[in-house]
Amino acid sequence: MFNEALSHGENHMKSTWKRLMVVVAVLVAGVQVAAAQTAAADARFGPRQPILYGTVEDCDNPVPGGPCTETSRLVQIDPSTGALIREIGPVGYTVNGLAWDSWTGTLYASTAIGDVTFHGLITIDTLTGQGTPVNPAAVNFGLAGAKSPVHSIAIDFFGQMVAWYDERPAPGVTDSFVRINKRTGIAKEFNNTGIDTHQNGIAFQNFGPISVLWNIDTAVTQDDGTVTQTAFLLNPFNGQVLFERPITPPIMAALGDFNPRNDLYYGLEFVAFDDTAPTSIVVIDTIRGTATRLGETVPKLHTLAFVKR
Repeated sequence: MFNEALSHGENHMKSTWKRLMVVVAVLVAGVQVAAAQTAAADARFGPRQPILYGTVEDCDNPVPGGPCTETSRLVQIDPSTGALIREIGPVGYTVNGLAWDSWTGTLYASTAIGDVTFHGLITIDTLTGQGTPVNPAAVNFGLAGAKSPVHSIAIDFFGQMVAWYDERPAPGVTDSFVRINKRTGIAKEFNNTGIDTHQNGIAFQNFGPISVLWNIDTAVTQDDGTVTQTAFLLNPFNGQVLFERPITPPIMAALGDFNPRNDLYYGLEFVAFDDTAPTSIVVIDTIRGTATRLGETVPKLHTLAFVKR
């Protein structure tokens, strides 16, 4: 009996190790391919920066889950400095997640549970900034029960949309992962992912047709007083963790996206409910496990999404 259990354990460890090695091999190969493609494009056409959209203003509700007191504005940001290029216009909704769909050329956003107009999936006009619900009937992303704080939407190479939400503190309950139908605005929920993240960001790192999904957590103080940060590589079908990458130094990098030009994640560092605190863009290298502050950006910038040109 013991030998059978031992054999089972060894087989499980071998399977896990092989899976991790495949993940690492895919990432390394993807980086090499992307680097070669970028170099070839630079040689032929010269360097060309992608468009970086963002939304300014968050919910700013004094009571968690209560009505939002602000709505968002769409802006364009310089990805090399974090500076404002232009303010495009009011969205009309309170945005907590932003993602570009290259298949349809559409900018999507999720809205906060405290949005006083509509909590669900919207599209945003990149010329005016105006937001429009995908399906006005799909309030709360079509999920039954209490309002679900879906945020940080992400879209892969093939146009599939996913998102995340932090569960209310409860014993034995971890965060939820959702897959969202872009046409209906209805989400399918996958509970208990096994991890608790907050002030985090979900984004796909695309290497051509290969998309890998990351959850970039914030800096966390451990029981022994040390501060750590982790980038979780997720199964894009159910949100379960496949691999963990420690990030140093630990810096908040929330609600961001991967730059298609250099395959680095750009997230936001801010202080919630403090309008006077600066907002900075933080760049995460998931391969090397490093974090770097790009610099200060637009005050109260709350979401980011890249568009490849």
